[in-house]
Formats: sequence, C-alpha cells, structure tokens
Amino acid sequence: MDLQNFSNSEIVHRMQKLVKTERKITHLVLVHILEIEARRIYAELGYDGMYTYLTRELGYSEAAAYRRLQSARLLKQMPELSEKIESGALHLSQLTRVQKCLKEKSQKGAMISCAQVLTILEKVENKNTFQTEAVLAKEFDLPIPSYEVLRPQSDESVRLEITLTAEQFKELQKAKDLLSHVCPHGEWSEVIGALARKFNDKNILKSNAPRATLNSKKLSSEGIFVENVNEDVSANENGNRNSLGTKELVTDRVIATKVSPRKAISVAVKKELFRKANACCEYVNKKNRQRCGSKYQLQIDHVKPVAFGGTSDLTNLRILCRTHNLLAAEKAGLSDKRARG
Repeated sequence: MDLQNFSNSEIVHRMQKLVKTERKITHLVLVHILEIEARRIYAELGYDGMYTYLTRELGYSEAAAYRRLQSARLLKQMPELSEKIESGALHLSQLTRVQKCLKEKSQKGAMISCAQVLTILEKVENKNTFQTEAVLAKEFDLPIPSYEVLRPQSDESVRLEITLTAEQFKELQKAKDLLSHVCPHGEWSEVIGALARKFNDKNILKSNAPRATLNSKKLSSEGIFVENVNEDVSANENGNRNSLGTKELVTDRVIATKVSPRKAISVAVKKELFRKANACCEYVNKKNRQRCGSKYQLQIDHVKPVAFGGTSDLTNLRILCRTHNLLAAEKAGLSDKRARG
C-alpha cells in the first residue's frame, strides 16, 4: 500500500483505527483458541495439542504461540479481562507473565483467589514490561537471586548476570542516559564497557595511554557529549568531520563549512537549562500537550535559530532530544528530511 499521498493527520487516524482493530482481533483470537482447545479440534486436525497446532498449523512462532495460549487460559478463568485486552490496558506479555507466576505458586501449594489476581492485574494496567515485572515481583513475592553468574561463551564473549539494588540501578540508568550519544543503541554491555574504559583511562592506564586528539568524545558536566575534532577546535563547540575528512563545525541544527564565530554557551547557562528542563526533552505536542520527556541524546537547541538571528540567551535556549532537535530543524527549513537519523 502506498501511503505517500496521505496527510500526517490521516496517517495517524488510520493507525489509531488499525491498532483498535488489532486489539479486538487479538481478543477474538484468544476466544477461538479456548473454543478449539475445549472441543479438542486440534486432535481431529492431527495435532497432539494446542501449542503444536498454533505453531505448525497456523505458523505462529514458539514465543507468540506460548503468549496467546497462556493469555487465553487466563482469560478463561477471568472473562472480565476481555474489555481490558480490547482497550489495550493489558497486553499479552503481561497476561502470560501473570499466568506463569500463578502456575509457579500453584506448584508450591499456594492458592491465589481470582479477586487477588484481578487486583494484581489492575496494578499492571498500562505499564511497560519493566514496571510490570516490578509489580509482579512484589505481589507474588518472587525470589531475589543474589548470586552472580559469569559464563564464558563459544565466541569468547562472557555472559554476566548480576542483581543491583534500586539505588545502584538508578545510578546506572542515569549513566546510560548520559552516554546515549556514545552508546546510541543503549545496550547495557555498551554502557558498562564505556564506563569501564573511561575509568581505566582516567586511573589505571593514565600514565601509559596516549591522549586522544581525533574523534574522541567528551562528557560535559551537563550530560552532553561533544566531539573534539582536533586541538584547535574549542571544547565548547561541537566538532565533527565529514566523510571526506574536512573540518566542519556542527551548530545546533545545521552542518556548515563556514560558521560565524559566536559566544559559547556558559556552563552556568547550561546547568540552568538542564535544571529547568529536569534533564528531559522539552518538546510538547501542541494538540494533546504530550511532552516527550526523553533523556536520550539530549542537546541544547536555539528556539530561534542562529541562522535567523537567534541569540544564545537563556530565553532562546531549550533542551531537546536528538529526534526533536532534527524535527525542529526540518520545520525551520534547516535540515534535509532525507537525512533524518
């Protein structure tokens, strides 16, 4: 289907309708799974169970079949979940996880009433996977693995499993946000590796390691990484090189080979900007007042672009994530849409 001729509002409206339809269909799929299982229709079709039927006959992946089967069985016990599934308040991964917790408790001889389960499900409505796991860990009193696992693998990589306190994880999450320019994929292995290298370079290897002068990234106190092109570029400017290796200065929105000198933003102003923004992206959708709030790849943006006479006064500055900084550049006509990252 070619969507090029649809407006943004039409695309959004169609997407909302499709998601609503998808949720309704998902509920209907669960209902049909229950009926096929109750009638043992899978046996007549030559399969030994519902799981085999879902994977081999209908082509679901093992994980997708498992989620639907477990969710359907929980729905059978509590039909009142139908509305929550259709509205999107509860999704299959949550129902699957709850069903698994119930099964584990049952195997240990513990009984949990339907009323208790409904209360737990209410607490995980509209929550993401991490938040859901936090609720279930508390409500089902899940065991806390305190041991650490260090396992070598065939490609010489090492698998590390550890348990962090809430405070330790909070600090690590903050470091991940600050490192988002250096570790754009946000994988924990990248984050931990970057932190270890920084610590080692600063302490253990300080006397032996050569100082980086090209393409080294530096973390400012405000959590913005700036790239040093070479020693004659000010550390207060973002430096970069293009694919040909020629010097370019990166402004907030555009890359230009020649940029008029401008006063660098002071550390005090940067700190005040991040304080006011609560270290989050300040972009707000004008229609629904939804604020982005991302902490990922934060950048200082000029509300009125420097190219149009904007200043670096506090009143003309804001904090945006990379995505919304690029969007602002597009709307100002300062960035090619095809170059979006």
